Amino acid sequence: MKKIIFLSAIIAFSFSCNEKKQELPKNSDLLSDNLKGKVEQTVTTNYRVDGTGKIGDQDSCCVVTVKYDKKGYLTEYTSSNKAGTDVDKETMTRYANGAMKDIKNSKNGNQTFSVSLKVGNDGKYISAEQLDSSNKLKYYFSEITQNDYGQLTGMKKYNADSTFGGTMADNYDKSKFTSGESKDSTGKVIQSSVSKYDDKNNIIESDVKNVVRDSTINRVTKYKYDSFDDQGNWTQRTETNGNGKPLKIIKREITYYND
Repeated sequence: MKKIIFLSAIIAFSFSCNEKKQELPKNSDLLSDNLKGKVEQTVTTNYRVDGTGKIGDQDSCCVVTVKYDKKGYLTEYTSSNKAGTDVDKETMTRYANGAMKDIKNSKNGNQTFSVSLKVGNDGKYISAEQLDSSNKLKYYFSEITQNDYGQLTGMKKYNADSTFGGTMADNYDKSKFTSGESKDSTGKVIQSSVSKYDDKNNIIESDVKNVVRDSTINRVTKYKYDSFDDQGNWTQRTETNGNGKPLKIIKREITYYND
């Protein structure tokens, strides 16, 4: 769900139901990521699978590290290959109310783009700008709407020359993303997605359609959870295609704050 869709995915932060009571802000990323307890960091690693779904060697890509502060806000997202030599990193700063202020993306230490967001007196987003690697304006976004949990529900995209670029619209069931679509400047849908969850708010199926020229590429991914830790957070899951063929196994290591 990554560029108007990318922006939505990066700056969306939300709230989801939690079995264990936590004194966290309503727009905490821990809640939107369905993580329980005082999580400091997660590290996910992909592994290959054979035809029967048995785990194999570690995949060459990707190892993803996500860091949170003590309020549960995302502060850093890093993705690297197995050797740790090809590194994509995003760092975030926030307004006092937890709303995203700036996002900086780099690859192997070199800036690739950045996003700056503005909020109104009510603390809600009103506009955003995306700059390229040389800090020149690439896109700007207006008419941003959000729900009660800080998740983006709509926006309009414009190119640097002010030509219209398209729209994004997402739907939620309370805190959970249920469906969304992006349209180009002509109003044609270029991407759509639908997500389903179990009764513990773990995603169990995603259905993503991308339109390339006049062809639609449809990818259905299903998720089965193999193990959980003492906090109720999953530590291993298996991903399959829509027909149930195993694609990969993901292991997740979770570090918690001590206090």
